[in-house]
Amino acid sequence: MENKYIKPGAVLCIICFIFLAGPVASSDWPIYKGNIFFTGNNDEITVKNSNLKWLFQATDMVYNPIVSDGMVYFVDIKKNVYCLEEDSGKLVWKLNLKELSARFFPGSKAAGKVKYPLVKDNRLILTDNFVIYCLDKRTGNVLWARTGMSDEKELFDRDSEYNRKTPSYDPNRAGAWDPSKHSTTLVEGIYSDPVIASDMIFYGTRNVFMSREIIQGHLKWDNKSIKSYSGFPSFYDTYIFTQSMDYQKNTFTLYCLDAATGKVVWANTINKPEQIFSPVVYRRNVYLASGSFVHCFNLADGSRVWEHNYGETITSNPSFTEREILFTTGNRQVTIIEPSDGSITASINLGERSSPYFVTIRDQIYVASTFNRKVGDRDLPFTALRALRFDRKDMLWEFIPPFPGGAYQPAASGGIMFLPAGNYLYAVGTDYYPRIIDGGDAIYDPYGKRDPDDKNDSRADRDKKSDEKIEKDAIDKAIKKKEAEPKTDFRTMKISVKDENNNPIQADIDIKRWDNGKMVFSRRIRITQADQEITVPDADDVEITADSDGYVPKKIVISREDENKSINLERIEKGKGIVVDNIHFEINSAYLKKESLNILDRMIESMKRNTKIRLEVRGHTDSTGTHEHNMKLSEKRADAVKDYMIKGGISPERLLSQGFGPDKPIADNTSTGGRRKNRRTEFFILDK
Repeated sequence: MENKYIKPGAVLCIICFIFLAGPVASSDWPIYKGNIFFTGNNDEITVKNSNLKWLFQATDMVYNPIVSDGMVYFVDIKKNVYCLEEDSGKLVWKLNLKELSARFFPGSKAAGKVKYPLVKDNRLILTDNFVIYCLDKRTGNVLWARTGMSDEKELFDRDSEYNRKTPSYDPNRAGAWDPSKHSTTLVEGIYSDPVIASDMIFYGTRNVFMSREIIQGHLKWDNKSIKSYSGFPSFYDTYIFTQSMDYQKNTFTLYCLDAATGKVVWANTINKPEQIFSPVVYRRNVYLASGSFVHCFNLADGSRVWEHNYGETITSNPSFTEREILFTTGNRQVTIIEPSDGSITASINLGERSSPYFVTIRDQIYVASTFNRKVGDRDLPFTALRALRFDRKDMLWEFIPPFPGGAYQPAASGGIMFLPAGNYLYAVGTDYYPRIIDGGDAIYDPYGKRDPDDKNDSRADRDKKSDEKIEKDAIDKAIKKKEAEPKTDFRTMKISVKDENNNPIQADIDIKRWDNGKMVFSRRIRITQADQEITVPDADDVEITADSDGYVPKKIVISREDENKSINLERIEKGKGIVVDNIHFEINSAYLKKESLNILDRMIESMKRNTKIRLEVRGHTDSTGTHEHNMKLSEKRADAVKDYMIKGGISPERLLSQGFGPDKPIADNTSTGGRRKNRRTEFFILDK
């Protein structure tokens, strides 16, 4: 289907796909603020400064940006959906959901504000009060959409290409969707932001909580026992957590559900709040904000661990740093508490009714808040974005947008903060500060460097020039980039994946190449035989990660001289300790390096497929330095690996961590090579 909203800037996408030799791995955004700790970032890279990289002017007030695979997605109050290049702020495509939903409701207005966008693989999920949309994130084309009417209508005619491609019901196929048992009717009134877990979409309506498969949007299950304003879910491992605020019974209940079936595992009723937020799970507890209280429940059975009254109404969803919970109170203050007992460790007061929103990255917090500034004879709202360090609470930098507009929830990726404020989206954190910034319809020219002849152009003229400039810039940029980069050639080599006894096994392998911290090649291949011929970049430092069910993933790094390589995987067996190569940390710290994440992501996927696996992450150091320092460092590094896996969706019940410092060496600490072997991360299998 042709998308009339796609701008010429889409040319750049096409060119980039051509120049990039293979698809780049997906960067999902499956839940509000990006991950199940609700940090607001997807890669743990801190934003170093307040330099403005670009800005983009939308049709109206913008909100809820998310980032995936080099693109930024957000919506405005008039129900426009935008896709911009993360690096340049150039428009790739734009889609108006009000016009799209008119296909369902001819002559009527679409209802409700667009909720938080989500991304899974190449699918962009959006909802308003009555419709759930699934778009191709690369083009904005609609893959499917389903209404909230009592008799569901599909976006497409029955004889459309979409429906011709839709698989029919096959009773002999395991897990097939059965239309006789499952309705596709969406109960009127989508109440909450949805979440995506295990290729399923979970969300609440005014009368029921439900799950849909992401491929076609068909209903998987619904739980009609969760009534009256259900939703704002979160997930961990095989569990979905949601709530129900029943005004008739005057109750508020937290539910733990089995994600596969929707059946209630446990429930706990507490005082009814004015507003509900998504629960947050950390280690073995579930944390829920309600009114002025935070409640802490045991993950296993829902029993109450503690509750604490903070005196003022909680006005944001709780989020986790590495060791702390934080949220806003009184719409003016960020409160930071200890997870074990709820005691306050620190607070940041941002002024009366400042409406703060925050992102956390490592040991830093980035707070967007609203303040009033006198412009002429009017008091106008402006946004301030501040970066602070948790340990000292001192301000690292501050950014104040040049145009008025109140704060909304920012998002971070790749060391850039994407800040919505008023009608503008700002990208903050670049190493340079351009003198003229031209993004969309927005022109920021603080030094008066822009051509004065352009200032008198009409909006239509500017739109036309902008479209022409987008296309020209796209082509020029792609050509220049290609000319500047060394040519990527390819070669063939042979690869084998074997078990501990050197027997060939089938496995999936990820082939990746990085250049200056950016992934320039990514491909996933199935290995079915020994010495299988594959194509790889003709370069040094190419990563190959092998993964097979029942085995611990392993990564190797090849050079261009390698013609035949074998990867030996260790079987997951109870009571076995397995050293995991290629998990690296920054010097003398517990911060995981970005190149460590792929092997951990593969282990997370393996544990999701094999739900009985329980393991202990063990950290080891060499003997350099004091014994006390090494013990603490090994404990922190083991915790960092465990916390990353929890954030990836593995239940805390399945993970333990322990640091051994230098006490269990496997090599001689007197040599450089020996010390390198002793600095290791080990997975000890507790159960399988």
